[in-house]
Amino acid sequence: MIRSKSFLNALLLSLLIPAQIAWAGMQQQSVPLPDDDPARKVEVPEQKPRKTPATAARSGIDSAAAAPATDGGWKQTTNVSGVKIDFRGVPSLKDVIIQRGPVPVSLNEIAASEMVQGQPAVFQFKLTDAAGAPMTGLRLAAWMDHASGKPADKSTCHSKIQSFLQMQLSARPEVDLNTYYVLALTQESSVLVVDPRIGFGSSKLYAAVDLAAPGTDWVLTRDNDRLFISMPSLNQVAVVDTVAFRVQANVDAGEKPNRLSIQPDGKYLWIGNDAIEKPATSGITVIDAATLRVVARIPTGKGHHEIAFDENQKVYVTNQGDGTVSIISAQNLSKLQDVPAGKEPVALAYSARGKSMYVVSRSEGRITVISAENQKVTGGLAAKPGLTALKITPDGRWGFVANGTESNVLLFDVSSNQFVQKYEVGRHPDQLALTDSYVYVRSRESEHVTLIPLADVGSTSQTAEFPAGEVAPEGLAEGLASPVAPSLDGASAFIANPGDRRIYYYQEGMAAPMGSIEGYGKTPKAAMVLDRSIHETAPGIYSVALRLPKPGVYDVPLFVDSPSLSHCFDYTVQVNPLLKKEKLDPIYLRAVKNNLQVRPGEPAQLQFTLIDPETMKPRDGIKDVEVTVLLAEGLRQMRFSADPVGNGLYQFTFTPPKAGVYYAMVRIPSLKVKANLLPYLMIRAADAATSDLKAPDQSNSNQLRKE
Repeated sequence: MIRSKSFLNALLLSLLIPAQIAWAGMQQQSVPLPDDDPARKVEVPEQKPRKTPATAARSGIDSAAAAPATDGGWKQTTNVSGVKIDFRGVPSLKDVIIQRGPVPVSLNEIAASEMVQGQPAVFQFKLTDAAGAPMTGLRLAAWMDHASGKPADKSTCHSKIQSFLQMQLSARPEVDLNTYYVLALTQESSVLVVDPRIGFGSSKLYAAVDLAAPGTDWVLTRDNDRLFISMPSLNQVAVVDTVAFRVQANVDAGEKPNRLSIQPDGKYLWIGNDAIEKPATSGITVIDAATLRVVARIPTGKGHHEIAFDENQKVYVTNQGDGTVSIISAQNLSKLQDVPAGKEPVALAYSARGKSMYVVSRSEGRITVISAENQKVTGGLAAKPGLTALKITPDGRWGFVANGTESNVLLFDVSSNQFVQKYEVGRHPDQLALTDSYVYVRSRESEHVTLIPLADVGSTSQTAEFPAGEVAPEGLAEGLASPVAPSLDGASAFIANPGDRRIYYYQEGMAAPMGSIEGYGKTPKAAMVLDRSIHETAPGIYSVALRLPKPGVYDVPLFVDSPSLSHCFDYTVQVNPLLKKEKLDPIYLRAVKNNLQVRPGEPAQLQFTLIDPETMKPRDGIKDVEVTVLLAEGLRQMRFSADPVGNGLYQFTFTPPKAGVYYAMVRIPSLKVKANLLPYLMIRAADAATSDLKAPDQSNSNQLRKE
């Protein structure tokens, strides 16, 4: 089993966290990080246009794409290899109100036509071919980076794009437009939004959304622009704008709204009303996800409700108090029938392969199989009482069910509806989550998360585990929302542990989490990953939402993978007089070359530039620049002094004793700069060094700092 056992390892882990996670990003093809293995060609996954509701445009990306200005609003245009590229930045909200003392002030009153620091905005790129036709299905990457006095010329632009694609750990832009956020639903009345990318300082709390009451469950719309959160104590659902990260509305959602689910086409939000004290109102509330209007209230039965959908526009709702499943037509919004499902049905999941809905009974320890074709019970699987959670693999082939009483997970074969394997896990397993390679099992009475490998599913009972914190969640684990959020790369996950008020980042294959995010005084109980990379929002128009950085003139490099196109636009952010001046870090570091690849036993010279954050010019003459080099998965440390060579450049020579990945951490005592403040340098010692780096994957950028 994978288990961390010593304080020394924990200490080493805390030192290595930023570098290890950066290395994980290299391995998992994160944007804009390059391929870790230059010999392996990596294709950027296809990006599909976002589907927006066929209703009046909302503020945000939809309105920007749907309602351009009369002149098109495209302020900059260029032509590259016969492709016309237009660029614009537009406000993502018509009116942003900020409290300035007791007086609410609109940012539009400060700068009606200019974009100011801290303002939500949308960047859009429009690409058309020589015939004027929109170019769809392209794969784009873009950044915002400080301009060096004037807009970047072709050579400078090319260098910036190459550095961002290949050496992101050192040549970082001010804003990476190919990123994601980690959201945490807390025990308190809030949602934390964390930007996990490496910055000049430690990871920052990007935003905090205050709710009117504690949330129980949450779900994103298909376009990721809205987040719904159930608040049973108020009988409401909060609607959060995920561009500006503020509550748009609190919608009345029936008695005791708990479980939330978006139907597959994104049209309706389905809400389970656990009206224990008013059983006549127990059932489902249906809300239009675009207009936020209640379109139906459907009584189903007593008790808590879980919700799932089949492929035939049928909705299945458990009634825990009645021991039934109600089947509802998503087209007519009416209940068709109730089907017996055993005492205390607590979970259900659909298998497209088996064309059946599987319903778990906790008290009877039985799984009832309901046909999606005729809505009749066609079979069942008998286990022991205490079943808690259910997951079916995306291909519909296998099912996993957790038993909290027996502390195990059972595997069943959908094709035969028989149990085929048992996995021993931590005490009281209550949550399951899937990545491409593993089933994650969270147990309420253990701080360890168990991993069940999918590669040998059905043929082995082998498991692994890692510590997701120092204490078990126990009573704080109550809640419907999942504490495990798979990352966009499919090979890592974020795990919320309310027991020690942190979210842990785990890269599959490692012995322990590679980093953690603090709760900022709150208690995270669930985690979610919000994709904020560039998406096609209209034919040939690619959009991304952001919050504008500090004032200045910026280059906006754009890279298109195929056809191969690149260009740098320019953009100006104005001063926002309502914001306090941000405290700068003592020094910035940029590596001359990162991910350096050398041979074991041969000297390697590493160079980096130290930059004054006030002037953004090289900083010379620092005498106490110290470097510590560590070997990944090892305890040996090597210490060096970096010598100044002029123009802000510093260097040291290091000879790797054996093959492996090395991390170089820079600290400067005179400036009170600790080793975890500056970005890490990376050296890879291998027998056959190569530097043929490829274009990045657009899916994710798992870069995280230890808080």
